[in-house]
Amino acid sequence: MTTRTTQPSPRRRLMGLALLALAPCLAAPALAQDKYPSRTIKVIVPFPAGTAPDVMARFWAERLAKVVGQGVIVDNRPGASTIVGTQQFAAAPADGYTFLYTASGTISINPYVYKKLPYQVGDLVPVIQTLSIPLVITVANSSPFKTLPDLIKEAKDKPGKVSYASYGVATAPHVSMAHFANSANVSMNHVPYKDGGLNDIVGGTVDTAFSPIADVLQFIRTGRVRALAVSSRQRLESLPQVPTVAETFPGFEGDSWHGIFALKGTPQAAIDLVAAASQKIVASDEYRKYLGSMGLVPIGGTPEAFASVLQVDGKRWVNVIKGNNITLD
Repeated sequence: MTTRTTQPSPRRRLMGLALLALAPCLAAPALAQDKYPSRTIKVIVPFPAGTAPDVMARFWAERLAKVVGQGVIVDNRPGASTIVGTQQFAAAPADGYTFLYTASGTISINPYVYKKLPYQVGDLVPVIQTLSIPLVITVANSSPFKTLPDLIKEAKDKPGKVSYASYGVATAPHVSMAHFANSANVSMNHVPYKDGGLNDIVGGTVDTAFSPIADVLQFIRTGRVRALAVSSRQRLESLPQVPTVAETFPGFEGDSWHGIFALKGTPQAAIDLVAAASQKIVASDEYRKYLGSMGLVPIGGTPEAFASVLQVDGKRWVNVIKGNNITLD
């Protein structure tokens, strides 16, 4: 049997060459065809509506929409210590239209307290650190502990007797107080609460806590609790009279943070644009005034600077977590 071969006409050959020439353009991401962003951006927040990360994410998202000229929606996906929302984020397309707004526990704590996560932390690409959350060691105003050395002395004299509240096992207040106890070489009694236990601190039922500043700032200013020290490297503008823990234990740092992440594989142009727009927001007087009212510290900077923070943060907390056998499995 003879097979007959038909040669393409010159016109069809030219059409084929044209399609080959267009192939790279057809395969290129949407960013190459349309000005980015050309549609709504979604920001997944792995916390419930009304919580601090949600409130701060919405404040940022509203202003991001104005800067980039497109809608920015916040999608709350809480659950399992931010794992639920982060997993959904990791499953989204890496096209520059889905970002993650989260807090430090997602990146700096969860990988070390869970044996296995349903996503790879390495797939979360840092875009910008929006803010830092100082923590404050507080006691009731009626407490006999007037200074941080007073608290340390009591913990040394009565090992395991001084109690401290937190939002639960492996939360930032828990691991930060564990870090403090290690630095002071003392043993303390952890009492986890769903709500952080602030009312019991005010009432003296629990001795102390390492609480996020936004929770306790007004309590400090109205005299309901006494601040003994802050977790930041430097004293805070909002509490200039309160010493840092580092003044007693040089090198100590225990702040939490909020930040924005893209997915691995997201076009660099999208990351750069969102990072630059976010930096403009973070540097604004409006943002700084808003954060200052709660004692929070605006940070900003480049994706590279945020990546460096994450590296240092991870090394610090993995040592604390492993050294204190903190686990959620």
